Amino acid sequence: MKSFAIVLSLAISTIVLPSGLTTASAGKMNGKCCQSSDGGRSYRYRMSMRRAAIPHTCSAYAASCIRNSSTRPDRSQMCGAAKSQCLQNGVYVGPYSGRQIAGMQKI
Repeated sequence: MKSFAIVLSLAISTIVLPSGLTTASAGKMNGKCCQSSDGGRSYRYRMSMRRAAIPHTCSAYAASCIRNSSTRPDRSQMCGAAKSQCLQNGVYVGPYSGRQIAGMQKI
Protein backbone atom coordinates (compact mmCIF):
# COMPACT_ATOMS: atom_id res chain seq x y z
CA MET A 1 0.00 0.00 0.00
CA LYS A 2 2.92 2.35 0.69
CA SER A 3 4.32 1.77 -2.81
CA PHE A 4 0.94 2.72 -4.30
CA ALA A 5 0.93 5.98 -2.30
CA ILE A 6 4.46 6.79 -3.49
CA VAL A 7 3.56 6.09 -7.12
CA LEU A 8 0.39 8.18 -6.77
CA SER A 9 2.27 11.12 -5.23
CA LEU A 10 4.88 10.95 -8.02
CA ALA A 11 2.14 10.92 -10.65
CA ILE A 12 0.43 13.94 -9.12
CA SER A 13 3.69 15.84 -8.82
CA THR A 14 4.51 15.21 -12.49
CA ILE A 15 1.10 16.57 -13.46
CA VAL A 16 1.26 19.62 -11.19
CA LEU A 17 4.88 20.57 -11.93
CA PRO A 18 4.53 21.26 -15.69
CA SER A 19 1.34 23.27 -15.16
CA GLY A 20 3.27 25.59 -12.86
CA LEU A 21 5.93 26.10 -15.52
CA THR A 22 3.46 26.89 -18.30
CA THR A 23 2.01 29.86 -16.46
CA ALA A 24 5.45 31.46 -16.32
CA SER A 25 5.96 31.10 -20.06
CA ALA A 26 2.43 32.34 -20.77
CA GLY A 27 3.13 35.40 -18.64
CA LYS A 28 6.28 36.06 -20.65
CA MET A 29 4.22 36.00 -23.83
CA ASN A 30 1.49 38.14 -22.20
CA GLY A 31 -0.96 35.27 -22.53
CA LYS A 32 -1.19 35.66 -26.30
CA CYS A 33 -0.83 32.65 -28.52
CA CYS A 34 1.67 32.65 -31.36
CA GLN A 35 3.10 36.08 -30.57
CA SER A 36 6.60 36.48 -31.92
CA SER A 37 9.16 36.97 -29.20
CA ASP A 38 11.54 38.95 -31.39
CA GLY A 39 9.34 42.03 -31.61
CA GLY A 40 8.91 41.95 -35.38
CA ARG A 41 12.59 41.71 -36.18
CA SER A 42 12.42 38.32 -37.89
CA TYR A 43 13.81 37.91 -41.38
CA ARG A 44 10.44 37.01 -42.90
CA TYR A 45 8.77 40.07 -41.37
CA ARG A 46 11.51 42.44 -42.53
CA MET A 47 11.44 41.03 -46.05
CA SER A 48 7.66 41.30 -46.30
CA MET A 49 7.77 44.90 -45.12
CA ARG A 50 10.49 45.74 -47.66
CA ARG A 51 8.50 44.03 -50.40
CA ALA A 52 5.38 45.98 -49.45
CA ALA A 53 7.31 49.25 -49.67
CA ILE A 54 8.23 48.69 -53.35
CA PRO A 55 5.90 50.58 -55.72
CA HIS A 56 3.87 48.24 -57.93
CA THR A 57 5.53 49.26 -61.16
CA CYS A 58 7.53 47.16 -63.60
CA SER A 59 10.56 49.44 -63.31
CA ALA A 60 10.63 49.35 -59.51
CA TYR A 61 10.44 45.56 -59.40
CA ALA A 62 13.18 45.26 -62.05
CA ALA A 63 15.40 47.61 -60.03
CA SER A 64 14.84 45.60 -56.87
CA CYS A 65 15.57 42.42 -58.84
CA ILE A 66 18.94 43.80 -59.90
CA ARG A 67 19.67 45.00 -56.36
CA ASN A 68 18.69 41.70 -54.70
CA SER A 69 20.53 39.42 -57.14
CA SER A 70 23.93 41.07 -56.85
CA THR A 71 25.80 37.74 -56.77
CA ARG A 72 24.42 36.49 -60.10
CA PRO A 73 26.40 37.37 -63.21
CA ASP A 74 23.35 37.36 -65.52
CA ARG A 75 21.22 39.63 -63.36
CA SER A 76 20.91 42.56 -65.77
CA GLN A 77 19.78 40.32 -68.64
CA MET A 78 17.33 38.29 -66.54
CA CYS A 79 15.84 41.27 -64.71
CA GLY A 80 15.68 43.29 -67.93
CA ALA A 81 13.82 40.48 -69.69
CA ALA A 82 11.37 40.28 -66.78
CA LYS A 83 10.84 44.04 -66.99
CA SER A 84 10.17 44.00 -70.73
CA GLN A 85 7.70 41.14 -70.32
CA CYS A 86 5.99 43.08 -67.52
CA LEU A 87 5.75 46.18 -69.69
CA GLN A 88 3.96 44.11 -72.34
CA ASN A 89 1.38 42.27 -70.25
CA GLY A 90 1.37 43.91 -66.79
CA VAL A 91 2.44 40.76 -64.93
CA TYR A 92 5.90 40.71 -63.37
CA VAL A 93 7.44 37.25 -63.17
CA GLY A 94 10.50 37.04 -60.96
CA PRO A 95 13.32 35.63 -63.09
CA TYR A 96 14.84 33.55 -60.30
CA SER A 97 11.86 32.79 -58.08
CA GLY A 98 9.13 32.44 -60.70
CA ARG A 99 6.80 34.47 -58.48
CA GLN A 100 4.07 36.19 -60.50
CA ILE A 101 2.76 39.59 -59.47
CA ALA A 102 -0.25 40.78 -61.43
CA GLY A 103 -1.74 44.24 -61.73
CA MET A 104 1.54 46.09 -62.20
CA GLN A 105 1.64 49.63 -63.58
CA LYS A 106 3.46 49.68 -66.90
CA ILE A 107 5.98 52.36 -66.01
